[in-house]
Amino acid sequence: MKKYLIIIILLGSLTSCKKFLDLAPEAAVTTNSFYVTASDFNAAVVSCYSALRSYPTTEIFPLVEYRSDNMYVKAFTAGSQDQYMINKFNDVSANSLTTAAWSDMYNGVLKCNEVTSRIENATFSANLKAQYDGEARFIRALYYFTLVRMYGGVPLVQTPISVNEALSTPRSSVADVYASIESDLNTAITELPETYASTDLGRVRASAAKTLLSKVYITEGNFSAAQPVLLDVIKHAGYSLQTNIANVFSVSTEMNSEVIFAIRFAKSLTGGGHGAWFSPGADSTTSEVNASLIAAYKADARRKLLSFTKSGSIYYINKYADVPDATTKNFDNDFIVLRYADVLLMYAECLNEISALNSDVTSESSPLFWLNQVRKRSSPTVPFTAAQYTSQSVLRDIIIQERWLEFPLEGQRWFDLIRTKSAKTQLLKNSGTGAAPITDVPDFRLIYPIPNAEIQKVNNPQILSQNPGYN
Repeated sequence: MKKYLIIIILLGSLTSCKKFLDLAPEAAVTTNSFYVTASDFNAAVVSCYSALRSYPTTEIFPLVEYRSDNMYVKAFTAGSQDQYMINKFNDVSANSLTTAAWSDMYNGVLKCNEVTSRIENATFSANLKAQYDGEARFIRALYYFTLVRMYGGVPLVQTPISVNEALSTPRSSVADVYASIESDLNTAITELPETYASTDLGRVRASAAKTLLSKVYITEGNFSAAQPVLLDVIKHAGYSLQTNIANVFSVSTEMNSEVIFAIRFAKSLTGGGHGAWFSPGADSTTSEVNASLIAAYKADARRKLLSFTKSGSIYYINKYADVPDATTKNFDNDFIVLRYADVLLMYAECLNEISALNSDVTSESSPLFWLNQVRKRSSPTVPFTAAQYTSQSVLRDIIIQERWLEFPLEGQRWFDLIRTKSAKTQLLKNSGTGAAPITDVPDFRLIYPIPNAEIQKVNNPQILSQNPGYN
């Protein structure tokens, strides 16, 4: 079933890619004539999914993991200078990785815009129209959520536009971008189904939109809004933790009960999988796992069974281990964007932030109850106790530490550090591995520069200005 969906995604992108990418007015007649039948719109939606397949390797691994205290880049070399500059907080606006991420995400946004702007006039089933619109809105929200956290306020484009219109679209405020994300996700929640046929395994469910919306709320500091949405997912969506955490990521148990939304890959298809980034020794000449993260696990089962394997003196990632195809470039590993352990830890965080202290580990109104659901799965002999819950701030630190141990190399850590305003403290403490440890994290580098290529295209600082501190 997985291969079927991926083939459909690839076919959809091959047959309609030009229509989605060409913004010039002369393409209008062609695209208008394309969007007629349910099959046409399905091809357009799967093209949105197809665009996500570069998300782990273009956005998450280079810009989120290298920026965090999970990994470090060992040296400034001809092949790794851009990674090194990002990792050491010396990147410039011409960095090829930040430029590629910006372009890649807006490419995905444009594909989603084609669907959301044209679906209303379609004449097939109302339920199917709603589903397609909801899928595109979810994916667009994911892109904008990543963009706003990486770059701050960005141009907010929600309809197909011409090149001239694109060049005259100004940056929106951070607040306006978040309002758009919330609007898309709230609409998607009402439109998306919660179940699909087995041939559509991997399509976005309503509970995925609820989970992403909760993450958006928490990033904004709106824990009161996130709490009931997360509780709804816990009580009604039917997810559960895998007993063995290794099964969450195993190729043989993909799309298991813990996976809420994943980007799907297959090594039998060209460009399949992101596992090459973390296969044994694959990138050992460029980067390694920080020793501080390895040390933080202590006796935790997540260290031994899942995240790291030591070869000589080098730790490489075992989380995405798989046997590659003959090219050693294609892997079967899906990239999990949202999973149930995240729901539980976010819910614990909400309770800690909005409720009175409750140290009863057996009570569902206590954050410790939900925190221990995740903790017990990985460290059954060391659950958190009432004695450790001495204050809100103490438990806040415990939850963020638990998130660090639970989600390494899943694109979570850097964003967690930013939203909790602990990036500078933690990076200076934890990223001392290697020949050039981080000694300073200027405030302006907590977001990335707007790519210089985009600044030059627009050539008008009143429309697209550079983030302060960069040139």
